[in-house]
Amino acid sequence: MGIDWIRIISFCLISCGAQLFAQSGLRGNAPAGTASAFEAGLGCVFMSMTSAETARLNLVGVDANSVLQFAPRWGAVVDLTFARAANVPGTGHSDKVFSALAGPEFFLIDRIRGNLFVHGLAGVALVDSAFLAADSFEFHGYAARFSYAFGAGAEVTVHGPIAVRVTGDYQRTTFVNSVLGTVPQNNLRLGTSLLYRFGSRAQ
Repeated sequence: MGIDWIRIISFCLISCGAQLFAQSGLRGNAPAGTASAFEAGLGCVFMSMTSAETARLNLVGVDANSVLQFAPRWGAVVDLTFARAANVPGTGHSDKVFSALAGPEFFLIDRIRGNLFVHGLAGVALVDSAFLAADSFEFHGYAARFSYAFGAGAEVTVHGPIAVRVTGDYQRTTFVNSVLGTVPQNNLRLGTSLLYRFGSRAQ
């Protein structure tokens, strides 16, 4: 059931992104001083995870994101992240997190050469992990639960439609314990991605 929800939400988010991409072609002549209609990026992410069941884990992975600016200083973000740690301490199991989040983004500073922003995201996260229970029993499995994140970041134009995006977020995910009770996980995410802007910024 959890994986089915992940597939459904991911399909919806990707479909929305495709529609936004198609719409962005109609907005090639942006007014002076405004951001491009649509941008998409791909990059890497580092995640530091803590919970009551396991010691701190450091995960690395990939992040795909897209932003549609629909009003001055306001945008809509779609963020897909996959991160992995090779081994959960004390077990022979890896730790993997896949999340699909979306939400609003507010531009604190919005200039032709770059911007500063804050955002709040919500969606679903699939956590595949393990921990040592009583009597050295190893418990492993997966849980798909509601997830949210909030943070800030910056974008800097490199050349033409190419830009670099750097973000820092707090993300809440959820796993389970040995009696199948939910256990919250606190994650700090640092990500960087290379963006391509569809449409143009006035120079």
